Amino acid sequence: MRSLAGGGTLAFAGARSSRARRLKMTRPGFRKGRAGGGRAPAADSDGFLSSSLFSQAQILHLMKNEFARARRHGIPLGVVLMQVDRLPQLVDLHGVGLRAAVKQAVARVVREKTRGSDLIGTTNDDRYLLVLPHTDLEQTRVVAERLHDVFGDVEVAVDGRELHLSISVGMTSCDDRGTLFFDSILSQAETALEHAFQNGGDQVVSFGETRLRGSAGDLPLGDDDFADPDEEVDTQEDRRG
Repeated sequence: MRSLAGGGTLAFAGARSSRARRLKMTRPGFRKGRAGGGRAPAADSDGFLSSSLFSQAQILHLMKNEFARARRHGIPLGVVLMQVDRLPQLVDLHGVGLRAAVKQAVARVVREKTRGSDLIGTTNDDRYLLVLPHTDLEQTRVVAERLHDVFGDVEVAVDGRELHLSISVGMTSCDDRGTLFFDSILSQAETALEHAFQNGGDQVVSFGETRLRGSAGDLPLGDDDFADPDEEVDTQEDRRG
């Protein structure tokens, strides 16, 4: 009886260990290309890209969910928007193969230099959107600067020729519940990226810097964009007078 009990215990432990391994292997993750999660696609292949970068529809949907979660629980959310400088002109010069090579380079850099919980996707205008849950503005800048510096050392090869490319980065973060709309934080990142382009590219710009320099325009930012009721009353009275 003892041996049967012992055997039963061993069998149960073996079944539990097997079940744990199955759970670990099948647990979903944001990046199938990362070590320890899902399949391991070959380097420099379309399989690697498809398993590492979300499409525009996917990344925007995930960003919207993360934004809603951040507002609901009062946790920070960082957003980074990146684009290779002069990419359309370079593609015209070197061919469409450059666009695929750039995607591989960006995906590799982001995979190596960010967390597994961070979300990266492409947009239809050759931009790369990185969503950083639980990341405040200072931490977002650290990530943005790191990606910018690392990409500056990457050489992309096209038809046997190596090209040294630069990248512009726009970044922002909602650290509290002051940003009311999902579209606002995305527009802030776009504004910061455009500011980087207009000032020569190859740099990291935060949305706060564009506001200080007066280039943010009438972009909806959050609570501070709505007029003070007292000021609105005063303005109406001035007009009547």
